[in-house]
Amino acid sequence: MPRRFALGLIGLLVLLLLGFLAGRRVLLPAAPRPGAVQPTPTARPTPVVPPTPVPGQRVTLWFEPKEGELFRAESREIPAAPDEIGFLRTLAAAVLEGPRDPDLLRPFPDGWTLRGAYRLRDGLVVLDLQPPPPEAGLTVEGPPAPAAAPGPTWQTGTHEELAAAQALLITLAKNLPDVSKVALLVSGEPAETLAGHLDVTHPLVPDLSRVSSEPPVEPPAPEETATPPPVPATPGAPTPVPPRAGPSPRSEVT
Repeated sequence: MPRRFALGLIGLLVLLLLGFLAGRRVLLPAAPRPGAVQPTPTARPTPVVPPTPVPGQRVTLWFEPKEGELFRAESREIPAAPDEIGFLRTLAAAVLEGPRDPDLLRPFPDGWTLRGAYRLRDGLVVLDLQPPPPEAGLTVEGPPAPAAAPGPTWQTGTHEELAAAQALLITLAKNLPDVSKVALLVSGEPAETLAGHLDVTHPLVPDLSRVSSEPPVEPPAPEETATPPPVPATPGAPTPVPPRAGPSPRSEVT
């Protein structure tokens, strides 16, 4: 009896081993034959996911009008900033860009940009302004001005220079109520003035008494370029053939 049981157990183990080897042979892929051409896998197109649109943020920018003394607000939609510093930089850059309404005055001339903006304690904001580079070929007699005290960068009057600074100050104070004073730098360095009239050696305070109570001005929508209507062909005239697209001819130098 023990001998038969042992033989039966051995036979069962052999059957299990054969079944395991057969199942493994079925599951595993067959080895490629030498010289056989392997099929090229078909590339599946990657689905194109459209970018998520960045929501805009409605703000008011303040500029001096052509007629009147009080600053007017212009409604503007700007990209939403990830944090308060980004929002501060976007606001200041929009003021430097100027208004879109033709009845409002641009505070700074062309070429002025924003290098940086910083938020300090006690409601103090620092704006680092970058004037345009000097014109090519313009030579200045005498020793260069020290880097720590940039000189005037554009020719303007006292009223225009003060209005340019107040456009920045009022815009920041109206959109960030906890901003109480703004320090202006020029090219990353402290400066005595912007155009020779306004003292910017100390932080400036927004003059909210010069703010108009009128509703914000809605800037005009950008004009769309209208497609000219087709010119009717003259009876009997040949149909014009559009030119072929190709490289532009080079002008010969005589």
